[in-house]
Amino acid sequence: MGPLRALILAAPLAAVAVSGAIAAEVPPVVTQQLSVAAEDGPRALLDGLAQVLAANPALAATPDSAAALARVAAAPVPDFVGANLPVYQQIVERIVAAAPAGQRAAVRQAVGQELTRYVADDIRIMPPIEPGTIGNAGLVPADAGAAGFKLGSFTLYPSVQVASFYDDNIYATRTGKVSDWVGTVSPNLALQSNWARNALYAEAGADLTGYWSHGSENTADWHTLAEGRIDVSPKTRILIGGLALHEHEDRSSPDAVEGLTPTPYTELDAYTGVTHRIGDFSLHAGGAIERITFGNVMGLHGEIDNQDRNRNRYTFGVSARDDANVAFRPYVEAIGDLRRYDRSVDDFSYQRSSDGYSATVGALFRLMPGVSGEASIGIMGRSYDDPRFKTVTTPAADAYLRWQAGANTAVVVFVDRSIEETTLPGSPAYIYSVLGGRIEQGLLPDLTGFLRVAVARSSFVQVSRMDDEADLSVGLRYRLTRRVELGLDYRYTQRVSGDSSFSFNRNEVFLQLASAF
Repeated sequence: MGPLRALILAAPLAAVAVSGAIAAEVPPVVTQQLSVAAEDGPRALLDGLAQVLAANPALAATPDSAAALARVAAAPVPDFVGANLPVYQQIVERIVAAAPAGQRAAVRQAVGQELTRYVADDIRIMPPIEPGTIGNAGLVPADAGAAGFKLGSFTLYPSVQVASFYDDNIYATRTGKVSDWVGTVSPNLALQSNWARNALYAEAGADLTGYWSHGSENTADWHTLAEGRIDVSPKTRILIGGLALHEHEDRSSPDAVEGLTPTPYTELDAYTGVTHRIGDFSLHAGGAIERITFGNVMGLHGEIDNQDRNRNRYTFGVSARDDANVAFRPYVEAIGDLRRYDRSVDDFSYQRSSDGYSATVGALFRLMPGVSGEASIGIMGRSYDDPRFKTVTTPAADAYLRWQAGANTAVVVFVDRSIEETTLPGSPAYIYSVLGGRIEQGLLPDLTGFLRVAVARSSFVQVSRMDDEADLSVGLRYRLTRRVELGLDYRYTQRVSGDSSFSFNRNEVFLQLASAF
């Protein structure tokens, strides 16, 4: 899922937050007032929340009532086009400010924990799963309770995560496993405007990784992004953004080469889109340009050339959604996707440039007060410049279901299918299908446990190779203070490949400390 679907045509794909058992305590008139305000965007929602609190400060008087109000206020946020984390954080700040002085610490903790669950599932904050890596999202989800620092009409949100983990198979190999201890430091800065109209969001961060005994695996990744929203009118908004990042391929990636060091790559993206409401309908149109380049690495027999993988990607699309019934909002979506490689042929003499498309129908839904989600089905395909490659046509499917089973229990199930690039000789692409779920359980006021399971299949087209992958994670999150969280995770991953040389299994144990200010 690229910038277009995740950021420009985001409304059909947003994870829909829902009202659970606690939200029943919020008066229906308040729920309706916030829902109507949210139709005019984030600022209108926050202003509506301020009006609700001014009229009925009792809604923030206790941790339980404040958490219930936060849940109702957060429900529309995943539908917004733009950066959503600051919206969750501003919801926290407004509710805490309205709480009695003696209750503010407890209210902040309750509201922050409540909305952090939303943050963990918001598609603009939790990136889609990368091909070949079916593990968790970020080790520690963003903290919706962070207060930030006011800088004029902006708020600055710094955060840092420090982690150490043990990996018993750092090269993701079938035999000859090599283990090591690894340390990571991940600082991040986010800047959000506080304007009455329009919005600007910027972010910069780094992921610095060091291996105790295998320094050649050390990496220094970074990312930057900037995104602006122009409120042309209450019914029309324009989104403009761009990002730049430098990362490396995980050793378990199907396309990872056997270099002496991980393969680095740089990505540059620019995107724009417009959303417009006509009556009960939301219309979206947008486009994106992506530039990705790979670095060469040394192998056992000399330098490995990765320049044949450098490419541009052009994405464009439209969607329309009917919002007349909040419990069931159907949509249609059509996306075009052009991929152009710098070299007309790769190192194996294959022409990799291609044209693709997807056409889907789906809906956002709320089956009952505690169950919501999104599902779509359709068709997708790609045709390639190389006459030896057949056109790939396959069903498209995307689903997300969240069940708020209780005040302290959440269950998430997801499904996704995509057509991914490959460098495997003789194959134009592989079809990646993943099915997974996560259970989160509040064990104590400051302690949360989770279990995550995912299975995936990579079916390489025109060759016999098929990779089956499994991922199991179990962990605990303990909030030491309002701003500091401690995490302990165990993760097991396995791949069984039609080409046995790509099979592997891996055990990892993580200990991380995260803080948001």
